[in-house]
Amino acid sequence: MMGVALFTLQANAQMKPDKRYNPAYTYDTYEDMDMVKVGKGWAARPIKVEGGGKAPSVVTLTKAFNDVWKVYVVSGILKQAQDPKFTHKSYPEYDSEDIVDRKNGYMCVSSGGTDSDYMEACVWRCDNGHRLFAILMGGPTDPEIEVVCFYDYDPETETMTPVESPVDTFKPKEEFYSYGLPRKGKDFIITEYILSEDKNLHHIYTFDGQKHVYSHDRVVKNNN
Repeated sequence: MMGVALFTLQANAQMKPDKRYNPAYTYDTYEDMDMVKVGKGWAARPIKVEGGGKAPSVVTLTKAFNDVWKVYVVSGILKQAQDPKFTHKSYPEYDSEDIVDRKNGYMCVSSGGTDSDYMEACVWRCDNGHRLFAILMGGPTDPEIEVVCFYDYDPETETMTPVESPVDTFKPKEEFYSYGLPRKGKDFIITEYILSEDKNLHHIYTFDGQKHVYSHDRVVKNNN
């Protein structure tokens, strides 16, 4: 989320549990934490989407993910989404909000100015009739963690299969960086926070109909 406060920025790299990857870090102390379990295991486990059909919604895919990888913050927004009329709830005192935007294939729980966990989920239509689904989960404290998972959904088998994403090859130059899924548009954005120059560097990855590929960088000066 692009407006995330500094104390929620993630200094840690993505956890890559599959043997294809070289894990950036592990959490032995927090091994029973829901997001740590996801981080260590998601890339090795396809997910069956019962009744997914040809065009599953972001809610359907998120529920299928959470049925396998139960994460508290995801369970919360799915409970809200049980009401088909639910689209948005804001919490002004915390500068946070819950969103279920079925039309644009996006949902989120923002943490705002709190230490609460947060999440985003998004779905893209692929040229071959598949769907690309991504879910991001994180927490700013105890421990500071962020996990991003990308899946290819095959409508013929109604199965989500873990796939690689820009997260897997990104090499940050700055200590603080974060990931952002789009509510509108199709870009996946990785933001590095250049604190010494009071600016942010957005790495833009565009969707080519199958996956996200690097497009360009954009520098945004912070407004004080």
